[in-house]
This record gives sequence, structure tokens and C-alpha cells, in this order.
Amino acid sequence: MSFIKRLIPNNVKLKVKYLMLDRLKIPYSRSNAPLEILDWLPKGKPITFIDIGANVGHFSQSICGEYQIKKGVLIEPIAKLIPILEKTFPDKNTFQIINAAISDSVAETDFYTNDEFDSVSSLLRINNNADELAGLKISDPATIKIQTLTLDAVTNRLGLQNIDLLKIDVQGAEHLVLRSAIETLKKTRLVYTEFSFRPLYQNSSVFIDLYNFFYQHNFILARIHPGYTSSHGELLQGDALFVNKV
Repeated sequence: MSFIKRLIPNNVKLKVKYLMLDRLKIPYSRSNAPLEILDWLPKGKPITFIDIGANVGHFSQSICGEYQIKKGVLIEPIAKLIPILEKTFPDKNTFQIINAAISDSVAETDFYTNDEFDSVSSLLRINNNADELAGLKISDPATIKIQTLTLDAVTNRLGLQNIDLLKIDVQGAEHLVLRSAIETLKKTRLVYTEFSFRPLYQNSSVFIDLYNFFYQHNFILARIHPGYTSSHGELLQGDALFVNKV
């Protein structure tokens, strides 16, 4: 049976998959966009989104696969990933790509990178000897210098008046982003952010910190999607959708 399955083209497999999901009335996204976002963000008009921690652009691509885009801002601190983003999002009238990290000040600062696990690169040093991460065997990060900007300064410079979706994936430094975004949040509809239940990075924020911050700034928690689980079965990370009550 597995041999026969390998002979079936992937596009045929996908068509069968989507047909079954339609028949069973199970929600899905052809572009792999988070269903939480699709539930809360209507498709009636072009949207403006900001992707903080864009990496190579997979999240932004998934959003572009579901929505017409009025303006997309992709922010990524690792310089070698910028050409990949520029190739994937070549329309400079629609997409703004910024090589920087978002933090609570404008400065040049240390950034901790890991070529083997680039998804754990952060403004904060990872606690790679923590029991919760023991199964990953993460090596010590390298340190590079990067530019940091505040999100309020970025949105003011670009003249963004309304933001439909703000995505944050910054590995424990979420509190630094949020401190820099007080005015931006007032004009933001949805925030989709990664979070940790335990401090996996030095001086990092955890879920309760983010929850309290958003609550104080007029957002409600709408959905949580589970993410990384330790080798012991403990849920350590996830993604949360916060919705502005205005």
C-alpha cells in the first residue's frame, strides 16, 4: 500500500484530502494559514499585516495565500535571510522588508544565533541546559550585532493607520516587542504571538506576562494553539490569538 501511495502525484493526494475535508465539513487552509486567524479576520477587503520574526517568510506566504494584501511588513534580524525574503516578496509597492529586530529601544545590540536551530535565535540567550530542552541537544549560540527598532517608530515611518494582523515570533522577547508597540496596538485588530509557559530564554517573558499585558491594553484572548512539548510530555510553548475589543 505504501508503494502505491508513493506513485500517486502529490497534487492528486491534496485534491483527495481537500475533498474529504469538505465532505466532512472540517475547517482547513490550503495555504496552511492558522485557522484561528481565518476565523477572526474576514476576507472582504485587502489587509495590512506585520510579520515580526519573518524568518524565510512561510507565515507571510500563508497569509498571502488567503487574503488580498494592501501592505505587508516583514521584519527579520538575520541578514542572510533578507535576500530570500526579497526574492519571495518582490513587489516593493506592497511589501516592506526590514532587516532589524523589534525591541523597546533603538540601538545596536547582541543577537544570539544558532545555525543548526535557526528557529531558536533570539535577542535573549537560550537556556539550552534546561531540563525542558534536554531532548533537543541545542549547542551554545553564536553572538552577532544587529540593529533594533521600536515597532511604534516603524509603523509611524510607514504611515500605517490600521493594522489587521500583527504576528510576533521572537523567542521569549515578546515583552520587548510589546513595550515598543503601545501606539501600534491601539490600531491593531489581531495579534498572533508565540509564547512560552516556562522561561526557556534568559530574562524571557512567559504566557501570564503576555496575557496581563494584552488585558491591560484592551485585548481579549481568543484562541490558543499548542506548540512545542518536552520529552516528558509537558506543553512548553504555543501560539495565542489576541483580539482588540475596540
